[in-house]
Amino acid sequence: MVAFKFENEHWGQPPHPANAIGDLRFRQLFTDADWRKLPVAVRQRFGRRVAIGDALIYRGHVEYNRVNRWGHLLNKALKMVGAPLPLDTQNAGAAAIVTVTESPSGGQIWMRQYARQDDRRPFPQVIQSAKQFIGDTGIEEHIGRGIGMSLVPLVEGEELVFRAKDIFWDIGLGRKRKIRLTLPKWMGPNVLRAGHEELGNNSFVFTLRLEHKWFGTLLDQRVWFRDDVR
Repeated sequence: MVAFKFENEHWGQPPHPANAIGDLRFRQLFTDADWRKLPVAVRQRFGRRVAIGDALIYRGHVEYNRVNRWGHLLNKALKMVGAPLPLDTQNAGAAAIVTVTESPSGGQIWMRQYARQDDRRPFPQVIQSAKQFIGDTGIEEHIGRGIGMSLVPLVEGEELVFRAKDIFWDIGLGRKRKIRLTLPKWMGPNVLRAGHEELGNNSFVFTLRLEHKWFGTLLDQRVWFRDDVR
């Protein structure tokens, strides 16, 4: 049985801060002017840092997840690195959970969990990635097996946005050595964009969009979330 939207009585409760402490890592990625354009609630979410062993939890539901045939092929190919893109296109209304934990290396671990309606695959899809505050743009996202991307942080209107600049593969050559291979621009997506849009009342929307000049819109996802509750 698939668990769908959480019961509404939980949404009226105040947010629970999970022992968060101040965090300037995201703040330092933006100019003062751009940071002030963001709603206060967004600045607060991205200004919270949890202690090692603690977690921030956001709960909500999928509004839609649209994938074209090329997106399905890409999803199949990416299963070898942990299926970092949402797979289920028939799960509108299904429960979604995000947890954010601190990495001992100084980054953040993000885990997204989506309930599924496929009886052949009853377990939720779990997507994990690590955000590291390094590189030319100040932030990278790593999805496993050395594959990751450099992210460009932006403010578009009042929305906090991360756009992929480069997609890379880090190949280890020893305990401390590695080489980085970067996907040529002509092969990569025109748009790989993640957005965080404030809705008010302690809620927000996460969007993910992937477009390619040859293969169209491979992925278009929108998920509603609410802040941590007691």
